[in-house]
Amino acid sequence: MHLQLGKISTIVISTPQAAKEVLKVQDIAFNNRPELLSVKILCYNYSDIAFAPYGNYWRQMRKLCTFELLSAKNVQSFASIREEEAFNLVEYVKSKSGYTINLTEKMYALTNAVICSAAFGKRRKDGSAYFMSLIKEASLMVTGLDISEVFPSLKFLHAITGTKAKLMKLHKKLDMIIEEHKEKLQLVSMKKDGEEESIRKEDLVNLLYLRLQESDTLELPFTADNIKASSHI
Repeated sequence: MHLQLGKISTIVISTPQAAKEVLKVQDIAFNNRPELLSVKILCYNYSDIAFAPYGNYWRQMRKLCTFELLSAKNVQSFASIREEEAFNLVEYVKSKSGYTINLTEKMYALTNAVICSAAFGKRRKDGSAYFMSLIKEASLMVTGLDISEVFPSLKFLHAITGTKAKLMKLHKKLDMIIEEHKEKLQLVSMKKDGEEESIRKEDLVNLLYLRLQESDTLELPFTADNIKASSHI
């Protein structure tokens, strides 16, 4: 089915045969996502793995995520975090016996706590709600339909609708969180130089910064912006 969304020509795949052709047979031809202002700003010029153009950089990021960030060993190392948060949820449900609770909200909060603890370590646990609220806002901005995106040639619409200003403000808030974590990491490393290796591998963002120092061994340069974009995974 063909849809004309403003100036964007869109094809809706609605049969298993067509889906196989697009997602498997012609996968490379359809690999790239559309270029959106929201993604460009929030993902540091398409530096994250979800929206990066298909190519050497994307393959390098996929390898980094698969074999380091989300390796079986790394995932297992965060088992205690998952168990702790699951235990807290069960205890909360028990304490509310006989009362109505919003389990969907609590499951979402549990997921947020686990993600933030794994990404930033327990030091950021208290600020997990704020960080995840920003991530939720960013997701809405990226997935929502904005009039300026369906008329890409009319760039002034970004200013008229206020979309660009909102994106820049949100980007700044997310960037500040990563920078704050980076500064804390540097301070801890200076105080405990002998434990630097274990400190840096304490959470996923620390591991990414460790890879930044080893970027000369990578096929393509790995920058601080790549880390910030990847931390939103």
